[in-house]
Parts: sequence; structure tokens; C-alpha cells
Amino acid sequence: MKRSKWDKVFSDAIRTRDKWTCQRCLKYYPEGKRQGLHCSHFYGRAKYSTRFDFDNAEALCYGCHQHLGSHPEKHRQHKIEKIGKKKFNNLMLRSNNRANKKDLLSNWHYDYLKKELNKYKIDCED
Repeated sequence: MKRSKWDKVFSDAIRTRDKWTCQRCLKYYPEGKRQGLHCSHFYGRAKYSTRFDFDNAEALCYGCHQHLGSHPEKHRQHKIEKIGKKKFNNLMLRSNNRANKKDLLSNWHYDYLKKELNKYKIDCED
């Protein structure tokens, strides 16, 4: 699946929010060596209803991303541990909604994602 400019800024926001650290094994990826850290979606990017949902994504290293992707029940348990049962249940409900792709790939949504990325950058500096 092709990555859009929306995907790139969302991915950067997630990895910045998670302080460039894998949320499973806790390995830190310093500047200049960040290519091994992925923005992992619990519900895949093909689901536009949760594609840019901050509860749906987290930073995972290549190994942890592969492991959780190969073990759905472990992935589910990991996600529940990270965001809590209530948020997980709400995420599941959102994943079953239909999303307007045109709205999500709009200029205003891109500006929103960039604003979130900048907010996380500021939070990291504090």
C-alpha cells in the first residue's frame, strides 16, 4: 500500500509521541538510526476509520512488529495493556464505522496531523 503525505506525518507523530522507543521491547532509536522503528497499526491502514486514529497506532521495532503481527491474540493483549480495555473497546467500535476517505485526505486533516506532530515534538523537548 502506497504511503501518502498523511501517512508520513501520522507515522512521524506516532513515533515522536512514543519518544522513538519501541512500545514492546523499549529499545530506543536515536536520531540517524530510526529506520528500524515502525508506526504499527492495530487495525490495518486499509481501514480508513482508524487509519489516522492515535489510539490505533504505536511505535514498534521491526522485530516486535513482526512478532505481534504473527500472533493476533498477543497483539490484542498488548494493545489492551497499552491503552486499557475501555479505549480498546471504543477503538474496536470505531474500526467498524465507515470513514469518508475524502475528509481524511483533505488539507484540513493534513494540517491537523502536522499540528499533532508539532505538539508531540514540543512535549519531547520538555
